[in-house]
Amino acid sequence: MTTIIDIAKIAGVSKSTVSRVVSNSGFVKFETREKIERVMKELNYTPNLFAKGMRTSKSYSIGILFPEFSNPYFAEWYEIVDRIARQEGYMNYICITDTKGESEEKRLDDLLARNIDGIILFSYCKRNDFVDKLLKVSVNTPVICSDSMFEDTGLSCVFADGELGTFDAVTYLLNSGRKRIAYIKGEKPYTVVERRYKGYCKALSEYGLSIEEGLVFAGNFKKESGFQAAKRFMGMANPPDAIVASTDDMAVGALEYLVKNGYDVPAQIAVMGFNNQQISTHTSPTLSTVSLPIKELAETAINTLVRLIGSPKKQPIKHIFSCELEIREST
Repeated sequence: MTTIIDIAKIAGVSKSTVSRVVSNSGFVKFETREKIERVMKELNYTPNLFAKGMRTSKSYSIGILFPEFSNPYFAEWYEIVDRIARQEGYMNYICITDTKGESEEKRLDDLLARNIDGIILFSYCKRNDFVDKLLKVSVNTPVICSDSMFEDTGLSCVFADGELGTFDAVTYLLNSGRKRIAYIKGEKPYTVVERRYKGYCKALSEYGLSIEEGLVFAGNFKKESGFQAAKRFMGMANPPDAIVASTDDMAVGALEYLVKNGYDVPAQIAVMGFNNQQISTHTSPTLSTVSLPIKELAETAINTLVRLIGSPKKQPIKHIFSCELEIREST
């Protein structure tokens, strides 16, 4: 079995230099690091993280909890986090819980049993008993929550302000002359989309407009429900001149109905989504949407966690990011 002594001999450097490269700690000249990494690759060398963990009381592993993985946002976020985690010498354990949060505690216990060094959590639901457990866990194992609903819990959080993002989207449409703005919310009480709906209500309120029950549709987050929402809206005696959806998928469904039935978008009616998924650039017309700063969110989450893992004092840290409007042809 190849050891760091073998690597050092072939690379013509000291054992301690190889050790610094393996542990990603201490200064090593770029050329030297490059040579050592090339030798490691040629010899198919893999650091013994178990032995390293025995010496440092660390497992060099991170647990990440997702409520699902079919959401394209999670896959894009994880790709960024995984790259940085590997650069920092950490392996990731991915756990898929469920959209109702019922299995979160069990999956958290599974991760803790593997002596992980830190946790990043996504959730659709806020359960007080689970929050209490996370607070107890965070005393010894850093926890980063990636949803705004954990903002007031005393846990470390990294998230984007979806409420403000929707508020800005609706305000943009109102300032553009739209007077009747419909909204496609989620049929399930997920806190993340409830906050987006709150932003819609707040924007209308600031313009002195009331919430019309007929202009709010509860969709199931799939494209078909957006299609049905637009169908219902446009069947009203006084239809809206703009539709905002809490997700891009539902906005795309609404857009498809409008285009299929001969409505002029955006002259007759504007459409705005949320998330800036790749699909939003492939519609005709292209979809305006609220964009989450995914790169900044992912990088901040993993970098903050690594910093907390290495800190003896694990005080909660909060990073809140603003969303940006991606204005395209549909508005």
